[in-house]
Amino acid sequence: MNRTRALLLVAAVPLLVVLVVLLSAAVGGDEQPASSPPPPPPAASTPARASQPDLVPGASQLSVGSGPRGATIFRPSDPEPDAPVVVFLHGWGGVDPAFYAPWIAHLVDRGATVVYPAYQEAPFLDTVSPLPNTLVALRLAFERVPVARGRLAVVGHSAGGALAADYAASAHAAGLPAPAVVYSAYPGRSLRGIPLRIPMVSARNIAAGTRVVALAGADDQVVGTRTARTIARTATRARATFRLVRDPRVDDHRAPQRADAAARRTFWAPLDRLIAALR
Repeated sequence: MNRTRALLLVAAVPLLVVLVVLLSAAVGGDEQPASSPPPPPPAASTPARASQPDLVPGASQLSVGSGPRGATIFRPSDPEPDAPVVVFLHGWGGVDPAFYAPWIAHLVDRGATVVYPAYQEAPFLDTVSPLPNTLVALRLAFERVPVARGRLAVVGHSAGGALAADYAASAHAAGLPAPAVVYSAYPGRSLRGIPLRIPMVSARNIAAGTRVVALAGADDQVVGTRTARTIARTATRARATFRLVRDPRVDDHRAPQRADAAARRTFWAPLDRLIAALR
C-alpha cells in the first residue's frame, strides 16, 4: 500500500466511526448539537409495527408533502369541531410513526389530531434543515387540518424536543399557528464529541403565556439535562417549567418511547392534562 492510500484509509476510519454512532445511537448531547435516535423498546434497529393502515387503530390517516418535507396526519374517525391538534416531533432518525405508535394512538383516542412531520431523511447527517423542513410540512398539514386558536400543542422527544421549542420560537415569524403548549421530553441537540449540531432558536421568542414543560432524565446518558434546562431558563416570556425525572424506570433516554405504566404516568398523563386545559 502506498503512502497516499494509507493516509486516505487513516482519514476514513474516524468518519466511519461517526456514521456508525449517529445511526445507532443518534445525535443528542449535553446542550451541544443534534439529538438522539429512536430505537424502540427494548432495542431494535427497526420498530415493531403492524401494517401501516392499522398503525393507529380507528384513525384516518393522510400524508402531505413528501420526503423530509412531508408529514403524516392521524385523525379520529369522527373528530369534534375545534378538536386539539398535536404536532409530534420524533427523535433523530425516527421518521416512521411506528416508533411512537402507542402514544400517538392514545392522543387520537382522546380526540386529538396528530401531525407527525418527517423533517429528515437518511443518512440523517443534515442538522440544518430539520426546522425549515418542519415548517414546510406543517404549513401543508395545517391547510388540511385547520388549527383553532389556542388549540395547538407541540410535543417532541430528543431532537424533536429541541425542535418543539424551536418551532414555538419561530411560528410567528413563519406565519404559522403558535402553540399554546410546548412539551419537550428529554430534548437534545448534539452527541458528545461529534461536531454536528441542531441550531438553536432562542426560546425568548416563544410567545408570552405559552405553557412550556421541559423534562430531563436523571440517567439520560445520550443528551443529558442541559438542553431541557436551557429551554426552561430562556423561555422568559412563556410560563416555563423544568422537571427532572428521577424515577429509575423512566429516567433513561429511551423512556419516552415506551408505553408501560411508568412511561404513561410520567410522560402521557402530564401532556393529557395540558391538552385538556387548552381553550
